[in-house]
Order: sequence, then structure tokens, then C-alpha cells
Amino acid sequence: MGLFDKLKGKKAINWEDAYKAQPQFYKKPDGEPFGALALTEGTKTILPEVSKLNYEIDSKMITTWKLVLVSTTKDTIIGDLDYSSALKALEPYVLDSKNDSLLIKALSLDEMINLKGGN
Repeated sequence: MGLFDKLKGKKAINWEDAYKAQPQFYKKPDGEPFGALALTEGTKTILPEVSKLNYEIDSKMITTWKLVLVSTTKDTIIGDLDYSSALKALEPYVLDSKNDSLLIKALSLDEMINLKGGN
């Protein structure tokens, strides 16, 4: 069996129908800026790897990043996680990766709750 025979059986991953998460910026009570990206229940999502998050606000480099978990079932934010830790927790749900981006499968509410520690 040659290389092309092995590749024939591999299903192509479609990135086109995924939401590309866009960074949003906020300020902590002490005025320090931070960045956040959303992961929405039931939505296949493209997330950047940590190395791609190089942003500056008011001449301050953004060093704190959060992944915000949004539930469509509950119609609310169900929590947030440190972005770097969240990417590690999301490893079982990564469908594909390319160009320093990760394609995350559409997660159920239960999967999202498990990401944030089951609460």
C-alpha cells in the first residue's frame, strides 16, 4: 500500500463552515487590558494558537487571554478559562490544525461544562 492509498481513506476536513473566533478586548478593574475569544456551543470554531495572539492596546502588550464559553442552550456565558490552559483541555476536540490555528469540533453543552470543571 503506497502513500496515496493511505491518503485516499483520510476524510478531508472542511474549515469553510467554521466560525473564526475574533479577539475582543476588555479591561480588568485595575485598568489592565486583557483579550478574550469565544467558543460557542454547537459551533465548529477556528481558534488561534497562543503564539498568534500578539496584540497591543494603549501601548500595553496583552498578556492575559481568556476563552469564554457561550451556551446557546442556556443563552448565557457559562464560564471562562485561561486561554493557554483551555487549548490544552481542547486537544481531544481538535479536528485539524494549520497555519497556527486549531479547528475545534462543535461542542455540546456537557462537553463545555466539562471543560470548565463540571460546574
